[in-house]
Amino acid sequence: MERELRALRVDWPDTPDVASRLELRRRRRLLLPAAALAAVAVAAAFAVPQSRSAILRFFHLRGVTVEQVGTLPRADERPLAAGLGVEIGESRAQIVLGGPFLPARRGALYERDGVVSTLLRGPVLLSEFGAPEFLKKFATSGVEWLEVAPGVQGLWIAGARHVVFFPGASPRLAGNVLAWATEGRTFRLEGRGLTKDAALRLAREILGTGSS
Repeated sequence: MERELRALRVDWPDTPDVASRLELRRRRRLLLPAAALAAVAVAAAFAVPQSRSAILRFFHLRGVTVEQVGTLPRADERPLAAGLGVEIGESRAQIVLGGPFLPARRGALYERDGVVSTLLRGPVLLSEFGAPEFLKKFATSGVEWLEVAPGVQGLWIAGARHVVFFPGASPRLAGNVLAWATEGRTFRLEGRGLTKDAALRLAREILGTGSS
């Protein structure tokens, strides 16, 4: 009998990949706030009667979506330093972002709902965040794709003012903006007098790719 039992072949079911399933569930839970925020932003835009039928074009970059509309939704005029959140240290920024804030030379750091920001010379606002944070923008014109660095695509918004929705903050009017994304992080530079050339130089310094 022992020999017969040893010779008996049993097809056991495959061991379930529990770790992958748990990770998938975690990602789905994290994506829910981003999806909810996007829905709120779109609802705000369509609350403006003129813009309900004026959605013209969509641009999507990891963590940032831009919609060109005929009429901007209502937004406040606020300085760059307003609504950045609470001041934090480098250790907290590293926890929020999953790595150090770039660049190392900068002013005080602020954090609000997963977005870490600082003010650079100009003044220029630099904001950084990782997935699945979500920024929503509405612009009437002046949106274009460009190459920030080899293999790194970005969005440049300039000319007319546009509206930006930061997580946890009311919409505000924004100046010229360059946004780009790497594998694990999204970057955003904003300044009313920020030029495309200056924004690209600064972005390449942050990425460590020089002026090429």
